[in-house]
Amino acid sequence: MRSEYKQWHEVLSAEFFGAGNALRSTVLYVDAEVERELAERIGTGLAQAVADELNWSDPDRPLFSRIQRECEIWEQRGSAAPPPSLPVLALSVLAATQMASSGGMLKSNFYGRWIQLFGEQPSSFRANKLKHAFQDVAVMWEELDTWLERTGGLYGTSTVSTDELHWKIGFPISQALVRGSDRQILTRFFATTRLRPHNPDEVSGRELLRRLRVWTAGRDRRLSHRLMEELASAPDTGDTLIASLIKRLADDWDGTLHEPEREHRRRALGLRLVVADRGRRLEWLAEACDGIDETCVAVPGGRTFTLHKGYGDVYEGLESLHPSWQQLGQGLRLEGEELVLEWAPQEVVLLRLHPYLGEWVSAEYFEPGEQHWILAADSAVREVRSMVDALGGRTAREAPAPVPGWKLFKGVRAVNGLAFARALNRGGDHAHVLEPQVRHRTALSGGLRIAPEYRAGAGVAGHFLRGGAPDLMLPASDSPDGCVEVVLDGRTEKLRADPRVPFPLCLIPLDEGNHRVGTAHSSQVFTLHDGLHEGLPPGTGTLGYPCNGTARPELSYAAGSKTAIRGAEAPRSIRLPRTELLRSSVVEAVLLDPHGGVQQAKQQSVPAWMASRLPAQALGPCIEIEVPDGYVWLVYRTAARWSVRALAAAGDIPAPAPAPDDYAWAYAVLSAAQRLRAPAWLDYVAAAEAITGRRGA
Repeated sequence: MRSEYKQWHEVLSAEFFGAGNALRSTVLYVDAEVERELAERIGTGLAQAVADELNWSDPDRPLFSRIQRECEIWEQRGSAAPPPSLPVLALSVLAATQMASSGGMLKSNFYGRWIQLFGEQPSSFRANKLKHAFQDVAVMWEELDTWLERTGGLYGTSTVSTDELHWKIGFPISQALVRGSDRQILTRFFATTRLRPHNPDEVSGRELLRRLRVWTAGRDRRLSHRLMEELASAPDTGDTLIASLIKRLADDWDGTLHEPEREHRRRALGLRLVVADRGRRLEWLAEACDGIDETCVAVPGGRTFTLHKGYGDVYEGLESLHPSWQQLGQGLRLEGEELVLEWAPQEVVLLRLHPYLGEWVSAEYFEPGEQHWILAADSAVREVRSMVDALGGRTAREAPAPVPGWKLFKGVRAVNGLAFARALNRGGDHAHVLEPQVRHRTALSGGLRIAPEYRAGAGVAGHFLRGGAPDLMLPASDSPDGCVEVVLDGRTEKLRADPRVPFPLCLIPLDEGNHRVGTAHSSQVFTLHDGLHEGLPPGTGTLGYPCNGTARPELSYAAGSKTAIRGAEAPRSIRLPRTELLRSSVVEAVLLDPHGGVQQAKQQSVPAWMASRLPAQALGPCIEIEVPDGYVWLVYRTAARWSVRALAAAGDIPAPAPAPDDYAWAYAVLSAAQRLRAPAWLDYVAAAEAITGRRGA
């Protein structure tokens, strides 16, 4: 092999498969600009270096026979470095980057650009030979993909992809779709869509493509023109080239931003929006990163926030950053040395009830059958109202949002499959908020659940009341007829159903017991019961009040299966202590009485029966404090502010009567003086001001 070809191999190996690419997605992107920059180091163009290695003289040998022979020797010697075919592969990517409708060629004409790079005339003998020899180039691409997989990420992880439509030319096209700048932006997309590192949930390429279209809709994310064109033209069915490529990038993403200048150190997360306090307050929510329990982030050129990992694996420390209409509509980015948090600007925000926080939190996709809220800017309210009305069923409630210029739609739910499908098919600028997740596996949702599975590892989705079986969420179909083969308890049936709309299994008469449902590739087990029939718990007494519709007043023996109300009578002298609940994020709290009394509120100790069953580090979202008799106000402080809570009805709160020197009481009242405008509280504020000499100040 000539020295120029070897030099190109060395330069390409160092540029794309060097030590800095270990365990990171490798894209062999070579366009005219990259080729020109690398050629300056060598002194010979890439096309010329490859052309000098071609076999034009011997018609009995393949055109790339010299390079193929080198690849065989490379394989025999243990393939410790990138394959010798690297310059050929890079040249094919260069041809793919030049695919455009110009110079008498169509945008789809890869071979025309491939032949043009060698300076050959179209339809000539040499041009035809170059075209037919591309079969051998496709084999070289497969060798590169296999080598990257075999070396376990030491030289990078492969993104080489193709599909049935392109096959041979799909390999170089897959590398030409994503530029270096695109890779940085795509890692931001993975973060804002809250994809977990290495995609453990196996979010499909088609679902990632759907999310990317939503993320780029109406916004210039500065992705390359070529990638945006492919994104717009890719069909929604089958594993397309672009979907396969994005899936490989997502599977290899380690949760960091593609920032070579920072050595890929910074982790990235998407901010969530929380609509709290029944729609009266907005908050930012950041889910905690593994390995980062405490860090700092800042608004570029502005405030700094210290984040601590708290309950529910979320960060505390953003309480004082109140979401504004500018942040919602224009975006928000918080940067630190370890972490970047970002909110992508949008006019319509979909929210679902968080299973642990109990508040409405922004979500990536609509879940048919579940309750949702939608936060919409005034510019989108009319269209959102029309979409919500098209879903049918119960009318959603419309309310003002906690920020000016936005409205809240509460109780948005899709229960009518036909109406839901019509609303989706109608489309519109904001129809994406109703799009369910594109699944590649079956899933169960809804149903009259009696209990979740209580046997760890049993593989049962849950226990349901007979007649209230869950709905079956079908995977997307790749068959021409759009049907999905569903297997229920061993019987196969083809269902032509919109995979976005759940199929109601409750329509099928099913007996009590276990049932398995799904497809040949994925299935789930659930159980149906007529009810839970349990015996009396241990320790239940034998005395009770016989009950046949109405309980009898006489106490008698109630042994065996006799229907009776069993219980115990508590003496009037026994009183349970009065308790109040506070969030665990409260820094300090005090109880106040009318006579100047101040008592520090303390968290109750964990009961022995609970401590023996929970790990030591378990912490609930709230703390429970005991309120002694006579105390009527609770004043507490979070990291952001002071607050006050009445512990009795307004008419039952006595007038304040502190002593002139009850300064601790007065300062506690004044800490939260502006947090409540109730008359009873204002009387206490006036009394506190009199003690501190601030009356009339």
